[in-house]
Amino acid sequence: MIKDEMKDERDDSEEKTEEEAGEAASSEQDGAAAAEEREKLVQALEQKTKEAAEANEKYLRTYADFENYRKRMQRDLAEFRKYANEQLVLELLPVVDHLGLALKHGAEAGEAAQGLQQGVEQVYKQLRDVLEKSGVKRFSAEGEPFDPAKHEAMMQVLTADVPENTVVQVFQDGYLYHEKVLRHAKVSVSKKPQPEPVGSNA
Repeated sequence: MIKDEMKDERDDSEEKTEEEAGEAASSEQDGAAAAEEREKLVQALEQKTKEAAEANEKYLRTYADFENYRKRMQRDLAEFRKYANEQLVLELLPVVDHLGLALKHGAEAGEAAQGLQQGVEQVYKQLRDVLEKSGVKRFSAEGEPFDPAKHEAMMQVLTADVPENTVVQVFQDGYLYHEKVLRHAKVSVSKKPQPEPVGSNA
């Protein structure tokens, strides 16, 4: 009887050991599966983080490009508005020139044309004021060093009285439209006379 009980206890003990061994193996498998799943999740997270960083970088580049485009369009629009009337004011300049000539001839005519001269002078001044409000300004040329960006040389004048390449006479006034040269001034430019060769006969 005692032997049977001992045998039963041994059998129970062996069964428990097998069960524990099975549970341990199952636990190890579960742990390995969990570790593998965790590794996959970590890799997926890293991949998504990388994709998010790339998407953010692409967004920032696109936003910067758009901002540059927007600023360029604003500059172009401001430039267009600034110079939109260029052709109109350019066509008005001959009117200003002719009014100036009329005033000059009226002054030479004396008192007979005084009333007419005053009327022309008022129109001339009003037109000049309108042009100036639009950004058109006459620039001085006489006595200035010759500048091909602003002056158009019509002739050269031999003179020793002023430095060479100086504007000595203005045939037609030059005008700026804001900072841009609208019309070059037509001028004559000084040139030093060549010294006579030494020992030349008079």
